[in-house]
Amino acid sequence: MQIVLITGPAGVGKSTLCWEMSAQLAAAQVAHAVIETDELDRVFPRPSAEDLERIWPGTTDVSSINLAAIWSTYRALGHSRLIMSGVMLHLDFDRRWILAAIPDARITVVRLVAREPTILARLAQREIGSGAQEQVQRSLRQARRMASEDAGGALVVPTDGKAPQELAETILRKVGWLKA
Repeated sequence: MQIVLITGPAGVGKSTLCWEMSAQLAAAQVAHAVIETDELDRVFPRPSAEDLERIWPGTTDVSSINLAAIWSTYRALGHSRLIMSGVMLHLDFDRRWILAAIPDARITVVRLVAREPTILARLAQREIGSGAQEQVQRSLRQARRMASEDAGGALVVPTDGKAPQELAETILRKVGWLKA
């Protein structure tokens, strides 16, 4: 079981890259699944620790429970490759909840980076409404924090000036999911 975990600050291009990776794998007839981690815990109100303990003893994260549920279906369908994306600020913690859901997974982390003007331009294209400025500030904090930390064995991929098609092909070849 192989996971390519695409991470980076909001606006760096994670979702777009995942969609392109999926399109290239589909064109090559390579079976895979894609999960955006934001959707694993988009719930209100947040479940309490007691609720989570009742559903899955020992867990503290609804994302892990939902990932396990979704992956069990994909596994039953014969899948062994998963592309996941999300802002992963605590890679050790994130690896733990992912492995709690999919214990046999081998995780390759790909951290996308971009200069601040690139992130701001991308966010301006997608963020509208009352939360836009707050999202910009949060994304810049995420980018600065990630840039100041060790990549922890992640494959660091700059996205400035690169098309999603080029990035997807490069990453898929590097992880061995597409042949040269």
